[in-house]
Amino acid sequence: MALNDSTETARPGASGPTAPLPRPIGRLRAAIPAALYAAALIGLAEPPRMSGNVWSRYMTIESIVERGTLSVDDCPYLVPSGSPDLAKFGGRLYSDKPPVLPAMGAAVYAPLHRIGWKMFDLRSPQAFISSFGPVNRALVGVLIALPSALALYAMRRMFQAIAIARRLADALAIGFGFSSLLLSYGVTFNNHSVAAGLLTSAFAIVLLSDSQGKAGVARSAMAGLLAGLASTIDLPAGGALWAGLLAWILVRSRKAGAGYLAGSAPPILAHCVLQSMVTGSPLPVELYPEALAYDGSYWSTEIGTFKESIPRSLFLVELLVGPQGWLTVTPVLIFSPVGLAWAMWGRTGAIRSGAIVSAIVSVVLLGYYSFGVRRTDYSGQSFGVRHLLPITPILFTYAVAALERLRMRVWRGIFVALMLIGGVYAFEGMEDPWSRIERRDDLPLRIVRKLVVYPHSSYAR
Repeated sequence: MALNDSTETARPGASGPTAPLPRPIGRLRAAIPAALYAAALIGLAEPPRMSGNVWSRYMTIESIVERGTLSVDDCPYLVPSGSPDLAKFGGRLYSDKPPVLPAMGAAVYAPLHRIGWKMFDLRSPQAFISSFGPVNRALVGVLIALPSALALYAMRRMFQAIAIARRLADALAIGFGFSSLLLSYGVTFNNHSVAAGLLTSAFAIVLLSDSQGKAGVARSAMAGLLAGLASTIDLPAGGALWAGLLAWILVRSRKAGAGYLAGSAPPILAHCVLQSMVTGSPLPVELYPEALAYDGSYWSTEIGTFKESIPRSLFLVELLVGPQGWLTVTPVLIFSPVGLAWAMWGRTGAIRSGAIVSAIVSVVLLGYYSFGVRRTDYSGQSFGVRHLLPITPILFTYAVAALERLRMRVWRGIFVALMLIGGVYAFEGMEDPWSRIERRDDLPLRIVRKLVVYPHSSYAR
């Protein structure tokens, strides 16, 4: 099976020697666990899991389809939603979220609306429930469940580059799906699940193409399209990995780099147009803090005002191993630094290049979400560190690489135990992804909370 659509080869020595994939598989084999996972997420999407974050995006979707505008002023659910995630520009209210994902949601909702389904049918509670439920299931199924499954598909394809038994790789792929925040957020409308699918797929395309020593322009363009789209949906994670993949491809081939940039252009241009319709420029709402402080805004109230309570360096510790920490809810990622180090210093070729990109992007995002953000309560009422979900499947791939090297049974036992702990968090998060872990009293969470390294939270809202 060809891994490139071009016969152009990489510049000699650009990324080290290449070798056949240790555990090659067909696309169908990788698609089977992904398809099962997508079906499971769609089945688990009821009842709807809602929050101000979700309502903000849904009101934009409804406004685009029913009134042809990004403004949510005239949305019938504006007041009942109680969403604080709004901004005011030119006297009009808008969602404070990037507009590309709601525009994609509008493409899903438009045909449903045309045949009679309404997102917000407020004639009666029963009318609302009977109409909103199918619309929510369609939006979550198409735009959340499928990208989440795509992340598993791409991750399983990347396991070809690791000398691990195929059946074990199949089990690890589906196991990751049910032991990470990919499950928790795979049942509710959010941007991070979409970005996870797009970025993991883009990374897989580059990794597998590089593994064969070729720099296919068509495949690079596809990687650019996926990463570019992700950068418009999840700006920090998408933008960081988009830049990392561009650097990786340019080292291999300037022509492939041009293809990558060409593929990135359409979604980025779409973002520029749509965002300019809100803020007047391609810059996101976050760079206009005054737009969030309008009269009546939640963010201008005393409870919505942020007060720095701990040093940012200590918040980094909380971000990693606090009650909601990245490593707390997905503890198997503790193996990822081992896999990254082994790939960077013990390997050559694509797996090494990918490790370098992954490590740099991880450091950049951890630095941004600890020291670069205006306020550290950005997670709000959400379960775990969802903002780092987009790069989690890629880092799990390197955790599996570490497992392949650490062959003592004790390490494999620890690996499985950590995945089981992650599974507890994943299923509890799926029940209510818009709730903070430290404020829940579920028995499974009370048990696993005893293992938290830094059991303190600075969140005050």
